[in-house]
Amino acid sequence: MLWLALSVSCSVAIAMLLKLVERRGLDRAGVLAVNYATAFALGLPFVERGGGVGVGAAALGVLTGAFFIGAFYVFGAGIRAAGVGLATGVMRLSVVVPVLGAWALWGEAPTLGQGAGLALAGVAFFLLARPAPPAGGGRVDEGSEAGHAPVGRTLAVLALLFLAGGCTDLALKTFSQGFAATSSQTLFLVIAFGTAAAIGTALVLARGLRGEGRPRAADYGGGLVLGLINYGSAVFMLRAVGELPALLVFPTNGVSVVALAAVLAVTVWGERFSRANLVGLALAAGALALLWADRT
Repeated sequence: MLWLALSVSCSVAIAMLLKLVERRGLDRAGVLAVNYATAFALGLPFVERGGGVGVGAAALGVLTGAFFIGAFYVFGAGIRAAGVGLATGVMRLSVVVPVLGAWALWGEAPTLGQGAGLALAGVAFFLLARPAPPAGGGRVDEGSEAGHAPVGRTLAVLALLFLAGGCTDLALKTFSQGFAATSSQTLFLVIAFGTAAAIGTALVLARGLRGEGRPRAADYGGGLVLGLINYGSAVFMLRAVGELPALLVFPTNGVSVVALAAVLAVTVWGERFSRANLVGLALAAGALALLWADRT
């Protein structure tokens, strides 16, 4: 259970650190570039000797890297628009996308329980996408930096977050289905991390050339910490799956991250949830449990 607890802690820490990045006004491009450069460097020593990937797996690794950094950018936007608690709930609900993708691409029809999970996830998403009004009768949540965004914009950002997170999971599912038997998983991830780092670096350089500023020491520091936690999250999850049944690990991880992120959103960041949001978080937890129940 130690590895599972560490994996949950890292996942929650990633969300909290991204909230801090938004709250402190750090350079997101710089933070994310250093984050993935760190993950890339940490993964290199673990690439197996003689391990390789084919052209198709390498191309998928590049695409996955683009999804990695894109999802992180949108996660930050979701945190600004709706707060870390609701954005984390939506990010976790994106597991719906690979479930539907597996059905469409590989004929893996959802079970009855997963069908119920899909229905719950749909309801949960719309409840989570409704920002809570602040105390005093305003329209939006005072605990969110950009909580003043209109409801329509918040819904659009969270929908994009849902798709971005889901496409990332679907890319990983595609590797597992089509390439894992003949390709090195470690090298595949290194390619993905390297691609994300290259994209992030290109964005930083482009901003510098346009005279829009360069990352500061705090941005590099934040990126380094984020990269360590990000890599640790993956390692601890693999260790947990190696010691415990996946049917226990994945639902527990998803539900725990949603619940802890919501608690910390209230206690640390002062975010507020409406009754609809609270119902949505509960439905999201139930949906995650059902969607993961028969996925192994």
